[in-house]
Amino acid sequence: MGQHAEVLVRREELETLRSQEEGAAKAQREALEAQLVVEREAHEAEKAARELLEAELEEVKARATQEAERLKIEGKEEFLKSPEFDTLLGKKAGGYFKNGFLGCLAQWRANGYPEEEHPASFLNVQQAIAEMADEEEVQEEEEDEDEEGEEEGDGADATPPSSPFS
Repeated sequence: MGQHAEVLVRREELETLRSQEEGAAKAQREALEAQLVVEREAHEAEKAARELLEAELEEVKARATQEAERLKIEGKEEFLKSPEFDTLLGKKAGGYFKNGFLGCLAQWRANGYPEEEHPASFLNVQQAIAEMADEEEVQEEEEDEDEEGEEEGDGADATPPSSPFS
């Protein structure tokens, strides 16, 4: 029976070791579960903080977009009031006029407009500009004469200025 007693003692030792290991495993499991709970809470807190930051970021983006739109509108208004815009607009308008005018002339000539029978001074741009300068000089001379005539008399005898189209 000595061997039986040794086996029983050995069995009790093994059961004691097993119960100690189970206790240690249970304690370790509880510690891990507690750590998991803490980490989950930390994760939830980080998630909530991230959501708050994302909401704040969206708000900041919206304000930035509104500010950008406002600045864009102000910039447009300032540009429209600037001399640079006037210059660009003048160049663009001049280009449209030139292309339209030359296109119109080309179309008239292509359709057989008889320039010889019906001379139109506006078809020759350089000639029209030169005549405009001459007409301005004539008008200035007539105005000077009118002023001299008004100084001499009451102006009842003065002849009206001639029309530049006659």
